Amino acid sequence: MFPGDLVSGHSVRDPAIFEAQLKAWVEVMTPVYEADIPVYVTRGNHELGDVWSSYPRPGTSPDPNDNNMLRWLNVFGNDSYTKQKLPENGPADEKFTTYSVTHKNTFIAMLDNYAGTRHDFHHKVKQEWLDDQLAANTKPHIFLAGHEQAFRALHSDCLDYFPAQRDAFWTAIKNAGGRTYFCGHDHFYDHARVDDGDGNPNNDIHQYIIGTAGAPPYTWSPPYAGKNSSYIVEQWHHAKSYGYVLVEIDGPNATLTWTERHSNNLNIPGIYEPNEVWSYNATSKPIVLSPNGGENLSAAGKYMISWKTIEGTQTDYVIIEYSLDNGQTWQEIDRSPNTGWYEWDSLPHINSNACLIRISDLNDTLITDTSDKVFTISKCRTKLKADLNGDCIVDILDFAILADYWLK
Repeated sequence: MFPGDLVSGHSVRDPAIFEAQLKAWVEVMTPVYEADIPVYVTRGNHELGDVWSSYPRPGTSPDPNDNNMLRWLNVFGNDSYTKQKLPENGPADEKFTTYSVTHKNTFIAMLDNYAGTRHDFHHKVKQEWLDDQLAANTKPHIFLAGHEQAFRALHSDCLDYFPAQRDAFWTAIKNAGGRTYFCGHDHFYDHARVDDGDGNPNNDIHQYIIGTAGAPPYTWSPPYAGKNSSYIVEQWHHAKSYGYVLVEIDGPNATLTWTERHSNNLNIPGIYEPNEVWSYNATSKPIVLSPNGGENLSAAGKYMISWKTIEGTQTDYVIIEYSLDNGQTWQEIDRSPNTGWYEWDSLPHINSNACLIRISDLNDTLITDTSDKVFTISKCRTKLKADLNGDCIVDILDFAILADYWLK
């Protein structure tokens, strides 16, 4: 995984020269490609040299006929270069820059921060696409990478530019069970724990800034002076050195090792040695899919509760519960086989906008998940037969349920 700034393209205004630089990078990486080791890259701000006059502000005006994004596609989205061609399962306007892959028990997503074909200093991720990917994922290990830091260290032009969208991104990682975010941009190594304030360090996400592939290292030290919302960013390790992070997976266990070059003098052969290690254990559990926040359900009606089970979960039966007071008290609905769905056939006849669903392992209730946000139960004025999801209206969501039943 290489999260951007493949080349020093910021000083190049000619897209043809930029493409030549990318091809030179690929040539350097040839031994890796020829060993059949997948190489997953995404863009950095240095890949936007042709619109550098706007940096770092959003609102570029790329040449629609020839720009660095189109040249990127020539190199990494080209059927003629199968070894270096990137997956094309990303959003329509971010193909070959935003994409996901799975390998054994691991989900990986590379995230463009520069608006894909719009080719702009966007400072965001494609959140709707990522949400769909994370909702469908059943792998216990989740690794996401983009060029820009989520929480500012040195550079101010990062996801911190739009803190509300950054917070939504961070919440999505946590809700999916992810523990890491890899990025670059700042030319140093910096590992920080981002404390979300819930008192549980075992679900905090760790930001790894790994801008250590060859550009001159920067000097920086905390504080993390960005718009951090309610988060507290705590530095765990910092190095003004070249190196890389090795991730090793052993079942539910992941070990991340910062491997550091002994000298920043690139004129002498490098010796790389481990210098920091952090490990975590991925928790396999059921994850609530629906209702998961924002729904409006019909009191005394029916609703299809759904959840998914992360690979490795040894859960045969679950306890399904609901809360009407944002989790202060819980009422059991039923105990059910772990099928991933349950028809709640009699919702409480009450009005509440602070409802949650909780799914727990019958034999170990510490293995549990709750709706990410509250939903509403309200008394419908008129009960409609075609209202299959019980939200008091008939719309495309009801048709989707009908189609799903028909396909089964």
